[in-house]
Amino acid sequence: MRLPLRVVLWIYIAFNLLQTVVLVFAPEVTDRAYLGGELTPTRHFQWYAVAGYHVLIIAVTIVAMGLKQAADRRKIIIINALMYILWDATSQLAYWGSTIGMATADLLTNSGVSIATGIILLVVAWLDRDAESVNSLALQGDGPPSVEEEGGKFS
Repeated sequence: MRLPLRVVLWIYIAFNLLQTVVLVFAPEVTDRAYLGGELTPTRHFQWYAVAGYHVLIIAVTIVAMGLKQAADRRKIIIINALMYILWDATSQLAYWGSTIGMATADLLTNSGVSIATGIILLVVAWLDRDAESVNSLALQGDGPPSVEEEGGKFS
C-alpha cells in the first residue's frame, strides 16, 4: 500500500480513536445532540458499546493495511465505507434523526461526516493497487525494459 493511502488510513484510525475516547470518557459530548434528556447509566453503557464498534474498526483497518494483496485490502475498506454511508448516514437521514428528536443541524453534520468518511474510504480503495500492477502499467510506456522483462538478466 502506497504511503499516501496509509497516511489517510492512519488519520481515519485517529478519527476513530478520538470517537472511542469521547464515547468512553465523555459520552455526554455526543449524547447532547440526541436530545434524550439526562444521560442515564443505561445510555452511558450504550455509548460505551458504540465505542467498542470504533475499537473494532481500528483493529480491522490496521489488519487491512497489513494485507499483501490490494484486492483483499479493498474488500475490507469498501465494506467499511459502505457501513458509514449505507448504515450510519442513511439510517440517520431516513429514520433515526427525526425519530429521536435530533436537531436538523446536528443530524446533517453527523450524517455528513459519515458520508464524507465513507467517500474518503472509497477513494482509498479505488486508488489502492498492488505494486506489481502499478509497475506493469508504467512498463506499458516507452521506458527501458525492467529486469523482469529481460528474464531477470541485466543487459
